Amino acid sequence: MIQITLSYKNREYKQFDDSSLAQIAETTRILLCALLEDIYDRVMQEAGRFYIYLDHHPKIEVEGFSHDLQNQIERTLRGESAYDY
Repeated sequence: MIQITLSYKNREYKQFDDSSLAQIAETTRILLCALLEDIYDRVMQEAGRFYIYLDHHPKIEVEGFSHDLQNQIERTLRGESAYDY
């Protein structure tokens, strides 16, 4: 399952009561699913979380997935192949 936590100015948003934040979170989830399409089945089998920092220096942190899957996710986010050949 893909869980998303947005962070802006040191505040974390897990519950998206604000409609604009809910829209950003939903769009982000859709884009992450598309980006991780090759390994989507594995991602959905594990319970992990994506922390997305929207501050001056945006970044994405991955937490809670197995070490191997986390490496695949991070390689994919960097634009590399998800698999080691």
